[in-house]
Amino acid sequence: MARSRPTVLFIVEGISDRTALKKIFQKLYKFKEINFEVTDGDITSDETITVQNVEDKIYKIVKKFMDDKKLSKRDILQIVQIFDTDGTFIENKYIEIGEDTKFEYTLFSIKCKYPQRVADRNKRKSEIMNHLLNVQDIKGITYDKYFMSCNLDHALYNEQNLSDDLKQEYADEFYSTFKDAPKAFVEFLKEEVVNGVPLSYPQSWRYIKEGRHSLERHTNLNIYFDKNPIDILL
Repeated sequence: MARSRPTVLFIVEGISDRTALKKIFQKLYKFKEINFEVTDGDITSDETITVQNVEDKIYKIVKKFMDDKKLSKRDILQIVQIFDTDGTFIENKYIEIGEDTKFEYTLFSIKCKYPQRVADRNKRKSEIMNHLLNVQDIKGITYDKYFMSCNLDHALYNEQNLSDDLKQEYADEFYSTFKDAPKAFVEFLKEEVVNGVPLSYPQSWRYIKEGRHSLERHTNLNIYFDKNPIDILL
């Protein structure tokens, strides 16, 4: 049986991302069914994902959610995907040789023992993200997308290169900060995280692709609340 409230499905990269955001969004939108699904990693960086199959990959996540909840496509008002930029739009001159095989992010560069791995990842990820920016629906369901830069941890906590354990710890603390004042989360984004990103949705995406902006602390998620006014009174 279809739910009485329209469902909005947010797609994020990790469990800690869901922890930080899900219940805050549920408090902000009382008249919508807000759910979060996790991709369990960055699908735009996955070597098995291409421009040709990424939409099918996203729909697979949506279809599993619908099957679990016994919903149909007409029950889903909107799919909203939140991407980490991960410095993907920087020029290769900002990729440096590091001491570790893991990528290390700074405000100015990405460091890795094998810089070509970073360049290859950036090329693949940017191609897929640019493709998805032109996608308006996934199998007939409205599809919208926003970014956290250089990733959600950086945007929300002003921390880069966190371990998985610390990601969860910061996420729990972040939710605790806003659980009784969810409207303050919207203001937090605007005052602390936007950091010069244009308020126009298309311009915000153009901005994050320029220079080293995709390494810096930015978001355009604030624009979601302009396009979709919250239900609770300010």
